[in-house]
Amino acid sequence: MFNPSSVKTRFLVSIASNGMRSVISFACGLLIARGLNPAGYGDLMFLLGSFVAIRSLLDMGTSSAFYTILSRCSQGSRFYFLYFSWLALQFLLTLSLVALIIPDDLFERIWLGHSRAIVIIAFLATFMQQQAWQTVSQIGESKRMTVKVQLLNLCIALSYLAIVALLLLANRMTVENILFVIIGQYLAATFFAHYFLREKSNAIKVQESTLSETVEEYWTYCKPLFLLAVVAFLYDFADKWMLQHFAGSAQQGYFQIANQFSTVSLLATTSILSIFWKEIADAWAKQDRERSARLYKQISRGLVMLGAIVSGLLLPWSKQIVAIFLGPAYVQAWPVLAIMFLYPIHQSMGQIGGTMLLATGKTHKYMVVSIGIMLASIPLSYFMLAPESGMIFPGLGMGASGIALKMVILGVVSVNIQAWVIARYNGWKLDWIFQVIGIPLMIGLGYFSKMSVGFLWDLDSTDLGELISPVILSSFVYVTTVMFVVWLRPDLMGLNKEDLRKILKSPK
Repeated sequence: MFNPSSVKTRFLVSIASNGMRSVISFACGLLIARGLNPAGYGDLMFLLGSFVAIRSLLDMGTSSAFYTILSRCSQGSRFYFLYFSWLALQFLLTLSLVALIIPDDLFERIWLGHSRAIVIIAFLATFMQQQAWQTVSQIGESKRMTVKVQLLNLCIALSYLAIVALLLLANRMTVENILFVIIGQYLAATFFAHYFLREKSNAIKVQESTLSETVEEYWTYCKPLFLLAVVAFLYDFADKWMLQHFAGSAQQGYFQIANQFSTVSLLATTSILSIFWKEIADAWAKQDRERSARLYKQISRGLVMLGAIVSGLLLPWSKQIVAIFLGPAYVQAWPVLAIMFLYPIHQSMGQIGGTMLLATGKTHKYMVVSIGIMLASIPLSYFMLAPESGMIFPGLGMGASGIALKMVILGVVSVNIQAWVIARYNGWKLDWIFQVIGIPLMIGLGYFSKMSVGFLWDLDSTDLGELISPVILSSFVYVTTVMFVVWLRPDLMGLNKEDLRKILKSPK
């Protein structure tokens, strides 16, 4: 029987939906990147990214608290009214600052030559996508409406692809038009979701808390996250601002398109994250520590190795991927892409670890670890990006490659510190050996598979027709060897032989 609220069904639906959305979003990114050129694409990503950073400053962990509290128990109208009022306050405060309060000279230094009008439009687009729509998704997921939420997300992605394609065909691809499309589609989706995700039953038990009780619950959860919000803003905004300032919008475009390619490896993580958060919060509320430990360890191993498998397949072909999908304008971006294919491997582990800490209410530990890493990141970004001469403190002037390399190095360090903290407060042994064995093994198998077909074809070609056969054969060799390794060492994936037999067993 199909049970839309079961963990298995929700996970499978999320995987399928996120898979399709990733393909669609990937196609949209390619169309936009080609239509805008590297500098235009860099400007678009800088504008959107600046407000994602500002959003983290104003949010102060309240969105995490909202979803965690909702996941524990259905809430009454006061709870929703309080949070929606908080969102409205954030909106009005940011809009007032950007449109009226910030003086022109400071505005120029922050947004590096962009007009006030385009910056306001970018804010509206980011608010609708990152705050309004995220809230809608969180409400649906908290009620185990994953199927409906993913259906809406898929519709948004399809409409975005259709509109972007029309803009490209009509030669109307501009930064302003893309921002207006984002505003329009998320505004429409938010209003539609109000009816589509409405509960049909009035028999659901809700927790009717007083206003003071709700505020106290938010305060307890978010208090350790205030400082984190400030540091997260500095960390996120500094990277984008320094890259735009020191290296220019073209390098920003190279990095952002490489980052988009690399997120393919995060498909499984993004699919399961909200479900994992809900189930961990639920298990923790019921004092089911054994279930929490099992979920965390299995999912961490499985997702890290899935990321390594995808990265191992794609990384050796970085140069060909850039040339074929993006064209000559982006050819200089291939080293950035090669580095960024390594980033999502540990990012999966970091997102699961962060979710584990937030869903169990360990916000202070989450804050300490996150702040330490982000504070170390800011001077490292400067060192990677600042010119080699002409500065009081010179840097390496590495541009997009420098930011990519910094992200990979800090990613490995930070997630293992986070994993150590989680292991310590739960009384577990730090699980790290699988990383040392599994990740290099998968990357090595990727290069071995490519080299094995290099005797038959010229792999330096960037012509799609000439590469189809070697890519297919190399992928077959890679998948076959990976399956053999997983069968020999299923523990690398957080499984055992019996788990594999159940997965491979044909349904009767």
